[in-house]
Amino acid sequence: MAFVHLDNSERDFPRVRVWGTIGWIAASWLFPMIWLQSNLQLQMLPPFFVGNEVPDATPRLADTLKISGVVAFLYAGFCLLLPNTPPKKDGVDKLAFKKAFSLLTRKSFAVLVAASLPVAVIHQIYFMQAGPFFENQLGMLVTYIAPAMTVGQFAEIASLALLGTLLMRLGFKWTITLGALAYFARYAIWGMISLQDSSGPSVDAAGQFVWTASLMVGVFSQILHGLCYACFFASAFMYVDRVADDDIRNSAQTVFGIIILGVGPMIAGPVLGILGNVFGEAGVVTNFAGMWFTLSAIALLTAALVAFAFRDETILRSSG
Repeated sequence: MAFVHLDNSERDFPRVRVWGTIGWIAASWLFPMIWLQSNLQLQMLPPFFVGNEVPDATPRLADTLKISGVVAFLYAGFCLLLPNTPPKKDGVDKLAFKKAFSLLTRKSFAVLVAASLPVAVIHQIYFMQAGPFFENQLGMLVTYIAPAMTVGQFAEIASLALLGTLLMRLGFKWTITLGALAYFARYAIWGMISLQDSSGPSVDAAGQFVWTASLMVGVFSQILHGLCYACFFASAFMYVDRVADDDIRNSAQTVFGIIILGVGPMIAGPVLGILGNVFGEAGVVTNFAGMWFTLSAIALLTAALVAFAFRDETILRSSG
């Protein structure tokens, strides 16, 4: 819908998409501040505020689902106010959705999908396992996890602001490759952190230093999340918009969205179960190093796939 109504999608889409990131930050800050803590004090470093954790903080986390359900109904009502965007009447093919799937016969789109699917899986696992990693591996209180993770969202805002410049300088191929390499780097860093025995504060000075350093590196390495999302996913959506014919642009975005926002996260659950059995017990990950290094390897292979097999059709169109 955004690509249909924006005059210049490469310039304007990041400005629209960034508000989703701002909403993510707002939810991650407000819920712990209002419902999980008391006597709050703001600070410059993550998790950006400290306070007294309420005694039943962990059970209260379930309330996020109730609040999300209410917000979902409100959001559904808001969607009724969005501009009407029917299929184009002058479309070449009345079955636009079928034609959109035919894009898979084009090498650039097929390679992009083949790369996006595993990245969508490891992207979802990041959100599923970052909390247990920070809590069980790095010893962070549950009330601080969501605010600390907003480091990645702040970086995402900056990356989205620079995305247009990156695309002009690097093109779609190398910008998307950069995004995959950012996934590789983040998971590799978390894997190395997990090799350290830093599951919580220590009375020993050396142990305290290791724990603090591991915690800070773990939190601030999320800056790479900005490049992960903006360079890979936002660029990929923009590329699909550029290469699809006018009469199937909406359907092409839907097809691509189904793959990376539907199929990818759906696969992430069983994949995480397998990782839990390999690197843990009863499907629960305990060896975080093994899991993160595995995800890092997947990201590196994906970056190689894009770098060596992806062909930017927007360049061919421009030169043609």
